[in-house]
Amino acid sequence: MGQPHLLGRLEPNPVRGRGAAAVALFLSLSAATASAATDEVPLMRTGHGRALVVEASVNGRFTGRFLLDTGATLCVVSKDTARRAMIKGRAGGSKIHLTTPAGVIEATLAEAYRIEVGSASARDVEVAVVDEDPTPGLDGLLGLSFLNRFSYSVDPEKGVLRLRR
Repeated sequence: MGQPHLLGRLEPNPVRGRGAAAVALFLSLSAATASAATDEVPLMRTGHGRALVVEASVNGRFTGRFLLDTGATLCVVSKDTARRAMIKGRAGGSKIHLTTPAGVIEATLAEAYRIEVGSASARDVEVAVVDEDPTPGLDGLLGLSFLNRFSYSVDPEKGVLRLRR
């Protein structure tokens, strides 16, 4: 009679190893998704607190204050801002008409290579370029041609714009 082997030789469990690897992969993907999921951008208020303004960078060449307008189809900038930001098509682009509170105005359809708000970035964004400053005292208007690239919400209590890819 021999002595019983209580432990014997330990063999790696291939099922256990794959399960742990799958859990580790899931956790790392979840952490990456959670950290990149939503960007909160501070909002500034103007016009007696009625208008919401965000800081935006256009083409990495111009950073300014833009009126947040969820009712505007396009982002809108003046010719001067378009020149400083080096927006493509600002001179020879298609002519369009924009309806504004002051009436209908003509604009040139152009394209910003990149618009960034906080760490949220969108490429090839349609922009309307107008002769005069579209938002006196500000650098432009941030409309749906940028915002619709994201799921977005405004939290007026916290004073933030949330942008999520």
